Amino acid sequence: MENPAGKIGEVWLHGEHVAGGYYRNPELTAKLFSGQLAEPTADTPKGPWLRTGDLGVMFDDELYIIGRIKDLLIVDGRNHYPDDIEGTVAEFTGGRVAAISVPDDASERLVVIAELKKQIDHAAASRDYHAELESVKQQVTAAISMTHSVRLSDFVLVAPSSLPLTTSGKVRRAVSADMYRDGAFNRLDAMR
Repeated sequence: MENPAGKIGEVWLHGEHVAGGYYRNPELTAKLFSGQLAEPTADTPKGPWLRTGDLGVMFDDELYIIGRIKDLLIVDGRNHYPDDIEGTVAEFTGGRVAAISVPDDASERLVVIAELKKQIDHAAASRDYHAELESVKQQVTAAISMTHSVRLSDFVLVAPSSLPLTTSGKVRRAVSADMYRDGAFNRLDAMR
């Protein structure tokens, strides 16, 4: 079903500019290149449509891409966009951030992993160092709660260059989630 302007939905593409599918991958081709509209409006073809996996919204006859479906965080039954949460956290940490959801018994919980950009002398870790980390954690937790109306389950502060990146320099959220579940991050608050 087509969404009206102002409503967020998955971006689908149709036309001569869209490829016919993936080379030697009929299953993925069928999944992504065969979208069909149940009730197309006038002058809109029923299909086939390419499902991009991008979330977008039409506003003033312009398409705005707002994220990827696979990155969407669903916590306590509400959708949250990781880019928004990451932007809030980066104001306090100055480094790269990964906002992820982690399965819990009943639902998902929000976890944020953030690189603390300023250099800290771990060998000279003292009460002041740990008080500084705790202060950052409290500020971030309050900011996420007030700005995004979601409870932060865990906040992991790590050293610069700790988050996995794509070749283009973007944070790899799925890999970050795997690393978190495996306990692979060296938490600054655990260093003594």
